[in-house]
Amino acid sequence: MPKPYNYGPHHKTLTRRMAKYLCFFVSGIIIIGFLTSVAVYSVNLMRKYTEQSIRHSSEMLVHEYGLVSKYLYEETCSELKQFSKNRQFAGLKTHAQRVEWFNSHLNQKPDFFCNIGYATLTGDAIAANNVIIDVSDRPYFTEIVSGNKIETIHGPYICRATGETVIVVSQGVYDLGGTLQGVMFCSVKLSTLAMLTEKLDIKNDGRFFIIGDDGKFICHYDQRYLGQTYVPSSEKYKAFNSQYFFEARRGVFETISSEDRIIQVYLEAIEKTPFTCGITVDTARVFATFNQFRTLIISVVFITVMLICLLTYISTLFLNMTTLREGYYDQLTNLWTRPKFEKEAQNMLDRNKGARFVLMEMDFRGFKFLNQSFGSEEANKVLVEYSKAILTYCKKMGALCGRGYADHFYLISKIDSVNTFLEDLDDVVQEFEDAISPLELPAHPKYGITFVLPERTFYNDNKTIQDLIGEASYAKGTIKENILQVYAIYSSLMAETIEREQRIERHMEKALDRGEFYVMYQPKISLTDDKIQGAEALVRWNSSNPKLGELSPGDFVPVFERNGFIVQLDFEVYEMVFKFLREQINLGNPVVPISVNMSRNHSNPDKFVREFVRRFNKYDLPPNLIEIEILERASEGDAYNLIRVTEKLHQYGFSVAMDDFGSGQSSLNMLNEVPIDVLKFDQNFLRRENTKTGHQKMITTLIELGKQLNKKTLFEGVETEEQRDMLKELNCDQVQGYFYSKPLYEKDFVEFVKQHR
Repeated sequence: MPKPYNYGPHHKTLTRRMAKYLCFFVSGIIIIGFLTSVAVYSVNLMRKYTEQSIRHSSEMLVHEYGLVSKYLYEETCSELKQFSKNRQFAGLKTHAQRVEWFNSHLNQKPDFFCNIGYATLTGDAIAANNVIIDVSDRPYFTEIVSGNKIETIHGPYICRATGETVIVVSQGVYDLGGTLQGVMFCSVKLSTLAMLTEKLDIKNDGRFFIIGDDGKFICHYDQRYLGQTYVPSSEKYKAFNSQYFFEARRGVFETISSEDRIIQVYLEAIEKTPFTCGITVDTARVFATFNQFRTLIISVVFITVMLICLLTYISTLFLNMTTLREGYYDQLTNLWTRPKFEKEAQNMLDRNKGARFVLMEMDFRGFKFLNQSFGSEEANKVLVEYSKAILTYCKKMGALCGRGYADHFYLISKIDSVNTFLEDLDDVVQEFEDAISPLELPAHPKYGITFVLPERTFYNDNKTIQDLIGEASYAKGTIKENILQVYAIYSSLMAETIEREQRIERHMEKALDRGEFYVMYQPKISLTDDKIQGAEALVRWNSSNPKLGELSPGDFVPVFERNGFIVQLDFEVYEMVFKFLREQINLGNPVVPISVNMSRNHSNPDKFVREFVRRFNKYDLPPNLIEIEILERASEGDAYNLIRVTEKLHQYGFSVAMDDFGSGQSSLNMLNEVPIDVLKFDQNFLRRENTKTGHQKMITTLIELGKQLNKKTLFEGVETEEQRDMLKELNCDQVQGYFYSKPLYEKDFVEFVKQHR
């Protein structure tokens, strides 16, 4: 009988060793599996974050390039309007007259126009160089003639006049009664648009394009595709062609490029046009690093797994921190960027429904002047120290803050009540100003404030963070240059003002076409003999809209300066003044020099003077009858343009006055640089509360300064006999104000001139 197996000490030792190895093996498998899973998870997490980052940045890029494209379209429309909206052209009665006018003004078309033409309602068109073409079948013509649109853009086309591949912008031409008379159109070469892609720097090997009618490219990084469609060669992606993208208008799609690479296409419709713009991102190149890293993990020996996991963790941490820094933190101040601030602030509002909040937007008075006078390095010190003070306050109060463009900062905080906040506001503002005072720079913050107060209908908690920022920004804009006012609170009155300004903007174009703007004239009187020496042309608006009615310049000029319409209105006013002077000369009535205002929005001196002289020459007037008033505040940071425009106006014999002198920040410097003829002193000098002696000394100094520089002196806002006598005693040349006359209608002004010559 065999002996049983000996389960002695040796057997027990072997069993324990096997169990130890087994445990080690199993533990190793578990650890390696866990670390491998962590590594794979980390890589996938990196990919996810990268995809999100790429998607976000790509969507922002395509949106920005869409805006650039829209601005190019708007610039084209604006340039075309000098033909289609020309009131002289609209007043012509016959087609022959229109053709003659059109040919005589072709030299004024912008350089980037390939061609320009005018078509009758039957589609018979004349283009540059007297080329006759038929456009009756073109959508840009039929859409306007049918009454569906007043302005269109289409393309690409083969231009019938030049043979070039172009896009076409068209606008209806209406007579003075508002009846459609024809269509004005211009063409722009696709090669001109293609220059846009050379200026756009897109990361991740992306490319920019614009798709026009029928899916044809009007802008493409590959010149071969201009005016052509694109259909992928792969059956899988064949449906995702340029025609499909044109119809889709917006979204993110996967397809293949002409080089057979898989790409992501980000699309956005270009506002005000039927076109679609987009960018492509090469998927393979973007994720090549991650694919290699995954392959490395699979192929590497188990003993390096921990090192790979460590490196993966470090890489993930580094990438996340880099992404966080680039996307969330402002590089100069280390505050949140505006997008990050908006996101976190919105989350705070959403989490705290029913709570009270205050939102503040802050910037600095004349920061551009500070930057140019002291340099960007010194200006940046102001921003850094100011941001530190804001951040300190936010940490103490549990508030959020961020930095927007340039010197704009934002802050949102919970509050117990409005009264408590306002009681502490002066101390908070002083803390912020104390932080930058050691720099000894002229940096003066101003604040726009709005609230979230669930118990108040006006400050309801249904507003988004963008709504609140818009309210605070508008409130801050009302402060203007009042150095004594540090902050403004958004109110129902401001909301009504915004609504009124929007109504003004909706009706301004029609008002100009209907002739609702008119000119009044305020006399300028010589203090030596109390006789009239000239007058200032002041625009008024008698709106046909009952909710607007009769408007003074203070109601609509600031709105037009913000939206740029003031440029168009300025030239209409000039025409009215020229026409008035011509009529009075023809009637044999006495005339005096008339001054007209030049808005600060005229940023191109050569273009302004060219157009001004062109209109002036139509009326055969002597140049000494016209004086141009430029704003002294417009000189801040822009002395070159004022010098340039003044010199060119002098070349044509016009006189130039500096209006509102003393109201800006660079008065004395400007006197040496801008060769003006007349100093027109701001009316606030006569309204300032001061001792009689001190008041008179200041005005005496201003007048003597003008005399020493051989400038004529004029004070506006003279309303009392005391003011008149004081200025007369100080040898001021001229005055303007209600003491002598308010602004007069044309008929009354003519009589005033006759009586006071």
